[in-house]
Amino acid sequence: MKGSCHFRVKSKKMLFEFTIRRNITVIKGDSATGKTTLLHMMYEYLRVGRESGYSVTADRNYFVYLRHEVGHTWQEMLYPLENTVIFIEENNNFVFSKEFAEFVRVSGNYFVLVNRSPLKMLPYSIHEIYEIRTDRKRVDIKESFHQLKELYSNYPVVGNNRMKIVVTEDSNSGNQFFTKLFTHSLVVSAGGNSKVLSEVQNFQKQDVLIIVDGAAFGAMVESCLEYAATRAGQRIAVWMPESFEYLVLRSGVIESKELSEIMKSIPDYVESKEYESWERYFTQLLIFMTSDKRYKYSKKILDEYYMQYGNLQKIAGIFPEEIKGGFFDENE
Repeated sequence: MKGSCHFRVKSKKMLFEFTIRRNITVIKGDSATGKTTLLHMMYEYLRVGRESGYSVTADRNYFVYLRHEVGHTWQEMLYPLENTVIFIEENNNFVFSKEFAEFVRVSGNYFVLVNRSPLKMLPYSIHEIYEIRTDRKRVDIKESFHQLKELYSNYPVVGNNRMKIVVTEDSNSGNQFFTKLFTHSLVVSAGGNSKVLSEVQNFQKQDVLIIVDGAAFGAMVESCLEYAATRAGQRIAVWMPESFEYLVLRSGVIESKELSEIMKSIPDYVESKEYESWERYFTQLLIFMTSDKRYKYSKKILDEYYMQYGNLQKIAGIFPEEIKGGFFDENE
């Protein structure tokens, strides 16, 4: 399954409108923000159609799992589904299991999970974590209008100053690139996204810039940002681009009309049954795009082509302005 999925869920008093772009979407938020209401409306429309008093317009099949039903396991209800957007209500603890994570990986469906706790078994994006917000400024509709608001974005919360320490998630090509780029900093690898926070804690008296692959950092983002916010007297900036490969693909270092079209509409190209996260898709895309080039991309060892000064400039040119102060000097 691939492509964006648009939903419009309506009653006489409420209107929810949102788009699902990836295989895993998480909806968080406090009680009484509309999460349960949304799923209830969608469930009732599936059950009895317009007799429910609701209407649902969707460009894909969808299914709503509210709770365990007597005589039916979650596996019996979800495993038969194909090419479906599956909504799962909070308090269904099976979403934390290895079995469910494997199902998500191979099923080819999209999943919208209402859950306030991190789902550490799943590689979901920081850009697909939302809360429901009410827009009271819409004068063109009579219902109260509700939409999904992204909770986290690229988050470089720091001035344009050099950071003494740069902690990267990647231990291979990405780390090699950032080591070449941040010549005035010590660049260290955490060796994986689950180890980032513990690595940062080794530098409690120094300013730290954290760079992680946002496409699969969703389960860790909250604890990481909470730690950064509590470090009085220490500056910790967190930058979460999709992935290092995504930065290369966007930079113009690889010239391709096909690539330009892909980057304009990424959801249309990422088949969820093949790629459990966009991070993996970008890696495979970069490998494919350079497979017949002398600067063939490798995840383990970065070709010198990508670290030439002109290409460093191109890739660094799409970084947020807030963190450009630590880059190499042209005369170095």
